[in-house]
Amino acid sequence: MLGDDDALWGEFAAETEEHLDTIEAVLGSGGAALEREQVNTLFRAFHSLKGMSDALGAPGMKNVAHVAEDILGSARSGKLVVDAAVSGVLLGAVDALRRQRAAVLATHQDEPADPALIVQLQRIAGGTAPTTPAPRPPPPPVAATEKNPLVGVVASRVVLAVPMLGHLAGETVAARDPAALQEVEELAEAAALLGLARLSAGFSTLADAAGSIAALPALGLLRRQLERLEDMAGESAGAAEIPGATRGELAPRLAGLAVRLAALTEGHGDAPALAAAARAAAAAACALGQEALETLLLTLEDLADRAGDPDAAAVLAIQGPALAERLHAAAEGEALAPRALPPAEAAAEALDPRLPAAFRGSMGQAARGRALAALAAGQRLFVARLALGQDAAIENAIGAWLHEEAEVLASRNLPPPAPELAAELETLFASGAELSLLQAHARALDPEHRVLRDLALLPEAGVEHAEAGPVTMRVRQETIDGIINLQAEVRAAALSLSETLQEGGGRGAIGRLAALEQWLPGSVAPHLANALERLRRVQDAMEGAESRLTLSLRRLDEAVMELRVVPIGTLFSRLPRVARAVARASGKEVELLLEGQEVAIDRSLVELLADPLLHLVRNAVDHGVESPAERAAAGKPARGTLKISAARRTGQIRVRVSDDGAGIDRDRVLARAVSRGLISPAEAARMPPDEVHGLLFRPGFSTSETVTETSGRGVGLDVVQDAVRRAGGTLEVTSVPGQGSSFSLRLPLTAAVQTVLLVEVGGHPYALPAGRVDSVVERDALPPGAELRRLSELLNLPAAEEASEGAIVMLRSGGRVLGLAVDRVQRRSDLLLRPMHPVLAGLPGVGGVGVLGNGEPVVLLEPDGM
Repeated sequence: MLGDDDALWGEFAAETEEHLDTIEAVLGSGGAALEREQVNTLFRAFHSLKGMSDALGAPGMKNVAHVAEDILGSARSGKLVVDAAVSGVLLGAVDALRRQRAAVLATHQDEPADPALIVQLQRIAGGTAPTTPAPRPPPPPVAATEKNPLVGVVASRVVLAVPMLGHLAGETVAARDPAALQEVEELAEAAALLGLARLSAGFSTLADAAGSIAALPALGLLRRQLERLEDMAGESAGAAEIPGATRGELAPRLAGLAVRLAALTEGHGDAPALAAAARAAAAAACALGQEALETLLLTLEDLADRAGDPDAAAVLAIQGPALAERLHAAAEGEALAPRALPPAEAAAEALDPRLPAAFRGSMGQAARGRALAALAAGQRLFVARLALGQDAAIENAIGAWLHEEAEVLASRNLPPPAPELAAELETLFASGAELSLLQAHARALDPEHRVLRDLALLPEAGVEHAEAGPVTMRVRQETIDGIINLQAEVRAAALSLSETLQEGGGRGAIGRLAALEQWLPGSVAPHLANALERLRRVQDAMEGAESRLTLSLRRLDEAVMELRVVPIGTLFSRLPRVARAVARASGKEVELLLEGQEVAIDRSLVELLADPLLHLVRNAVDHGVESPAERAAAGKPARGTLKISAARRTGQIRVRVSDDGAGIDRDRVLARAVSRGLISPAEAARMPPDEVHGLLFRPGFSTSETVTETSGRGVGLDVVQDAVRRAGGTLEVTSVPGQGSSFSLRLPLTAAVQTVLLVEVGGHPYALPAGRVDSVVERDALPPGAELRRLSELLNLPAAEEASEGAIVMLRSGGRVLGLAVDRVQRRSDLLLRPMHPVLAGLPGVGGVGVLGNGEPVVLLEPDGM
């Protein structure tokens, strides 16, 4: 293991967590079977995990990721469907990888893989159904693992029929040999009798297509089915012999594909037709044993099939010309090598140093003509280096920008710098814009250079190395935390300066001195006047500097916030799996909807909200959503809906968890509160709805009659409320009987700075959360029936002599409004919070400790704890 390279370990920790979160989010998205693009995403993530684990010497993680990658490779080639059962086993692999990752990071030593898990994954990769029960009943065909001897008989018969199969793939009427057709029809019947429906359909399709242009693709699809038959039988079924027995011509198909692709790249092609043609050509290449060409064509089919998606459209815009050139080369029989130039053309380009040699192999004649025309028109050539598969949204934006603002001429694939890094692509384009303007656009689209790694201008002479463009780098988390802490210190110092200038009385002192000037003797007064003028200039300069500092600090706040925010989707991705597990355990059906996953949230808030959101999801499924029978009786769909949304509001983030269940049963809550002695029957009778909801957040309170894995212990909502308070936010509950409940968390943009109301008691300042303050009233304006408490008494402090003239702060506390009497109300302020000592954190009513602008510490009080 590489035990001394801290930077490498930090990169390993960050990227493996990101890949595991991606995998879990895709697998947790639900559905009977994953789509092609989802399978591709999983394949890339497991592949990256394998490479990174291997690079750090963690073969245990590598082995798990490798076998999972094999499963997804089979799914990509059509040999396997990633259904709910396979997804469940892959989720088990994710759990194992997380445990291994934690052990590897803690000890810097390898953590071996569980042999039973490896065997289970290998069986699936080999075509055997998962041993874990699927949520839906399995189909009735004969299982491959039973080793039915008749399967071997069919395999042996197919081996003998391979020459006939190759003959049927011809494109002339003579290919429809009656004996061969009879043999194929009998093989189709034998496969159907064994329950091998897809193999039977493959034989029938070949028989129907024999002697036509569709015959060769039909044989290619049949070849893949024969590979599955070989896995079942444990012996050859002739799949490897088919290319040698088959004759076919791919050049017309490939040339036609190149034309279709060029039209689509230029914006007027037919994407579905291109996808269908690429699919047929890939199957034909499979029949002829041209694996590399088959892979290229399947890639093209995937891109064309998703041409309506922004990310696929961006890749097509960038890679389309290069793919078309490779198809032309393959049509000319050059095994995917770039097409050779005619001697005269090659000689002409050799004399023109303006065209980069690195791209000549991937530039067709039309592209070369466009490049020379652009240069003649005064434009210049640029090279962009892009990392693919990092961020689909950014890829889409960059692809659209290049397509609209520049003329893409050619692209070429670059090998990744290391196995664990993303594949890279270099794109050559022409533009009349200056490099600085292009780089500014690039920074706006991709500030962190995740996708657009470099953007450089090609020299006008024949120099092949362009000047360096923007460079991206990795920064350790400790460094970012240090920057954030320093920014907080600067913020505190700036706040102190602002308060000193505003409340220090400098202007007033200068005015009083100026008034004294007229009483001084004539020989002294001019000296005082000169001194006062210098003081005024200093005061003006300090106030101007303070204004500029405030503006710069606001921009620094925004920049530092970008360092500490992450999409809340990283938190939401953990929830679908929990919801399904609780629903399965309670016999309920729940559909989970996620909205606003792109909303940015402070990283510290993600850590604070992880457990509360899990509690709310469990609570909604276990307590809120009814059973299918109860929902049917109430006229509702059997499947309940749980919606989790995030939205950015002015100065805060709102996270809402809502369900369409039965709602909160007021009578049941009150009965349990009375039986627990929390309230009296008389109080229960007159308690308003918001106070009833507040009972749910009492520690140890639960309405569940029995203790299960998910409820009945009285642990949950009190944890949620405590976490929200510590984050400086509020929690609101709404419920309509029979229609559902909603829990809304309103949180500040950052947990490091909190807006507070400063009050004074016993000569000391204290802070109250501004979000909990309803109003400030005089003592004679206290609302009728409101509860009044003296803050000095709650804190065991002596009251000031003029306390009778103090103010009352009206606070929301536990569903009630509490009047808090203080000696003096100072002002609203932003409080920079500091870590609390455990002893102080354990005191009731203490919500945090902060530092005022003048450096004075202040305690943040939590109203509910008082």
